[in-house]
Amino acid sequence: MPVLREAGAIPVLIPGDATAADVEAILPRLDGVLMTGGDDADLRAFGGPAPLPECKPAPIEQQEMNLSLVRGAIAAGMPVLGICYGMQMLGLAYDTPFIQHLNGSSDHTGGIRHTVTATPGSRLATLLGTDAFEVPSYHHQALESAGDSLQATAWSPDGILEAIELPGPAFTLGVQWHPEKAPESEASKRLFSGFVAAAKDYRK
Repeated sequence: MPVLREAGAIPVLIPGDATAADVEAILPRLDGVLMTGGDDADLRAFGGPAPLPECKPAPIEQQEMNLSLVRGAIAAGMPVLGICYGMQMLGLAYDTPFIQHLNGSSDHTGGIRHTVTATPGSRLATLLGTDAFEVPSYHHQALESAGDSLQATAWSPDGILEAIELPGPAFTLGVQWHPEKAPESEASKRLFSGFVAAAKDYRK
């Protein structure tokens, strides 16, 4: 992602067919993990229902690789930033309730812009402030809530959960929108700069 380079990072792409053993070998070489957007979650892997007709689930092997990445990074105290599908993987790693298809999904797909407001006192608010800001949206699935372990830290005006974070000192944050698709946005710049700064601190 150019936005990562601009923030001072060197992106390393992990192939979608990486195995659990690959992830174990790769993680010690990284300073942070950015979980990108992708296809839909397949809830059958969590004992949930089959995909709805509106869904296009990612290959189960790719989903398992993403879950291995996020779990391994968190266990190591490594910074994690999840974007869209990446936020959903972060949530599902902590057994959060999940919405397979949003009612009114047209309000969140195709790059439509809407506002998001961060919760005061959250890591997200520390990075972006508490004033509403505009984001590009490309999803029809969402986390229903942050569950028992994560903290909900931002919502859209229609009540969709837009950000989560893991309480504690490590940078573990998920956003439902696509900040890389609004590189000119001050909010996007601050988000990626905050992630890269946390990665540099982790390496030190």
